[in-house]
Amino acid sequence: MKTLFSALFLLLSIAAFSNKTSSEIYKDLQKLHSLKRVLYVAAHPDDENTRALAWFSLSQNAETAYLSLTRGDGGQNLIGDELSEKLGVLRTQELLAARGFDKAHQFFSRAVDFGYSKSAKESLEKWGREAILSDVVMTIRKFKPDVIITRFPPDKRGGHGHHTASAMLAIEAFEKAADPNYLPKQVAEFGTWQAASIYWNTSYWWNKEIADSAKGNDNYFQVDIGEYDPILGQSYNEIGTLARSEHKCQGFGAVIERGERIEYFEHLGGKKIQNEFFEHKNETWSDVVNPKFASEFETVLKNFNFKAPEKNVFSLLRIYSILNESLPESYLKEQKLALCEQIILDCAGIYIEVTADDYSFLNHEDLELKLNLINRSPLDVSISNLKINGEKVTDINSTIGANRSIEEKFTVKPNTILSGPYWLRNEFTDVFDIEGMPEMGLAEGPATLIASITFAKEKHSFEFDVPVEYVWRDPSYGERRRDLIRTPEFTASFDDKIAIMNKGQNKKVRVKVHAFKANLNDELLVNVPIGWKASPSKFVIDMKEKHQEQWFEFELSADTEAQSGELNLKNSKGDLIYSYNEIVYDHIPTQTIINPTKLKCVKLNAAIKKGKIAYITGVQDAVPVAIEQLGFEVDQFSVKDLATLSLDQYQSVVLGIRVYNVEPTLFNYDEKLFAYVEQGGNLVMQYNTASRELRERTFGPLPFKLSRNRVTEEDAAVEFLTPEHQILNSPNKLEKADFDNWVQERGLYFADEWDNQYEALFSWHDQGEDSQTGALIVAKHGKGQFVYTGISFFRELPNGVEGAYRLFANILSYQP
Repeated sequence: MKTLFSALFLLLSIAAFSNKTSSEIYKDLQKLHSLKRVLYVAAHPDDENTRALAWFSLSQNAETAYLSLTRGDGGQNLIGDELSEKLGVLRTQELLAARGFDKAHQFFSRAVDFGYSKSAKESLEKWGREAILSDVVMTIRKFKPDVIITRFPPDKRGGHGHHTASAMLAIEAFEKAADPNYLPKQVAEFGTWQAASIYWNTSYWWNKEIADSAKGNDNYFQVDIGEYDPILGQSYNEIGTLARSEHKCQGFGAVIERGERIEYFEHLGGKKIQNEFFEHKNETWSDVVNPKFASEFETVLKNFNFKAPEKNVFSLLRIYSILNESLPESYLKEQKLALCEQIILDCAGIYIEVTADDYSFLNHEDLELKLNLINRSPLDVSISNLKINGEKVTDINSTIGANRSIEEKFTVKPNTILSGPYWLRNEFTDVFDIEGMPEMGLAEGPATLIASITFAKEKHSFEFDVPVEYVWRDPSYGERRRDLIRTPEFTASFDDKIAIMNKGQNKKVRVKVHAFKANLNDELLVNVPIGWKASPSKFVIDMKEKHQEQWFEFELSADTEAQSGELNLKNSKGDLIYSYNEIVYDHIPTQTIINPTKLKCVKLNAAIKKGKIAYITGVQDAVPVAIEQLGFEVDQFSVKDLATLSLDQYQSVVLGIRVYNVEPTLFNYDEKLFAYVEQGGNLVMQYNTASRELRERTFGPLPFKLSRNRVTEEDAAVEFLTPEHQILNSPNKLEKADFDNWVQERGLYFADEWDNQYEALFSWHDQGEDSQTGALIVAKHGKGQFVYTGISFFRELPNGVEGAYRLFANILSYQP
């Protein structure tokens, strides 16, 4: 089987290989012919300029790559409740979906997105500067770009500390990649590399007068990327906006852009560009192979047969043979050969799939697979040597003619690691623990099972890889596909991710067991932290059918000496049991995360004044579950339910995070909500992002505005501004210790310019900055109370931060 790099290059585009038009094949051939390479560097998924990537990749036919330092784990989610590492998985797949449009490659460093950072210094200290610098240098040495581009400037104008750090690291790596004394082991593997230039892709965002600044200034290179490509039937900025819209969980859907689009690039180092972006690319095929090959390759391009693409196969086979014999072993060779193979099979009209009857399998058990291969061209093609993960399973040795097919079933006994994102296999903090893994730096690992088939035509032969898939019929969508996954015999998943318990409280805990084999017989053993008790603590699992599910329930309690800890589950052999989570959206492939099952047990001392809470959902979040954990009765509603909902039955009404962002019709119900407050209700508004539209508006029964102010240091010192206020004293007396052990941040999008009847309860600030007082403001209105909070309860509560629970209990326990 191919190396990991070349296999992944091919597999990332395999979903569409059987359906490519002659025009699409020709664009791939242009890319194969090109030796241009450009690397774009930024910090997060959605930072990249997809319009520019599309222009580099599809207009300049350059091998284009985006290096994102992080996977966006610390961001927010507009379309679901995935946060932290699950959000990173979702955003990784959204990046790959965007690359499906602009045809760029995708790389990552090991850096974990720990949330908004106000300085590059903080970012680099948390990650470890040398570790992430080495990742950027590795990508440059491996990919060997002619030009490196940063999305952000290397100073405070970058805004986010991660942004600034990405530019700083790119500039340093531009030099370090060429230094043979920097990381010599890496040099031995990839060699050194000196890119010709490094530029910053600046814009009106940073300089309103950019057009005037760039005019006649040789520090700038500008180009119109909005040109139309008749082969593709689209302009490059049009393709770029389609790619941009794949960043759905960040709310970056874009109106399709057409027409002129000027991009500006400011010189940061190396040679200056005067006329053409790749003018310093001196290497040609004459240099790499020989002048005769260069001429032959150009003839293939010139004489490409669009009407009968199979007639291109013979000349392409010769190109493949020469590339294979002439290029030294390198990432360039792997990538060029993989692309050439794909083009040959596209021209030959070959369709191939290997499928299973189910989406999961167990190691060492018989797994029946089915090969379906069709030759849809007039060429006779020979095939042989079907392998699964490099192991030969059957020798087909067949020649198939025009529109002929082969269908063959075969059985394998696979032996692989558990499926799931490679960067989540090990525990991590601020960097992923993946050093030494062959996938390091890649967007994702290979499919769990990969089928390889040898194709032959004339005297030429090569292997072609496809992922083994599960294919099924969905009555609403038609044919659907997902990669095959390896699972344990069974998994167990809790209803909730955390158990919060007050003194003397008992809690029912439910766990769902999913059988991934038929005739499953085992035991489920509950292991609790010291001072906790599960009753019962042992269950018998007996399920006859694969994918059958069983629910078990036990009562969890804690004695007076119990401390917070983790509850886990084991089987009859004493092995840890794994949980099974899927991330399912229409715009990405189904993602699976299989991790040891854990339930965080938090011993809490938080009193409440019991009552019913109405939660008006904005973006999905885990706050309603946390409110229930405190002991309140919670009813969840959508904004449209407010038309008929009677609010006077509720002690408090809580507006979900970002609700005004995603449901602007909520403004139509302000009068009803404020009347509820006047009559004695407690209305709690959680943070909304200070978008351009919302910054122009006021909120609340007494006006205030939103700002972009935040405190990112989770341990920032807190000062009580109104220590006698009810929220700080009842039913829980809050102390400074309640603000220990918070995660990621204090809060974001604080209030600003509020009416003088509001009281600000807290003051805190990041190091070196002025105090921020808009995190929690409260005002009496009529008989009731209105609260705005930018505190990140949506992060703190799911992570079991005890002080956040005590504070939220006080906010919700209002009684007039």
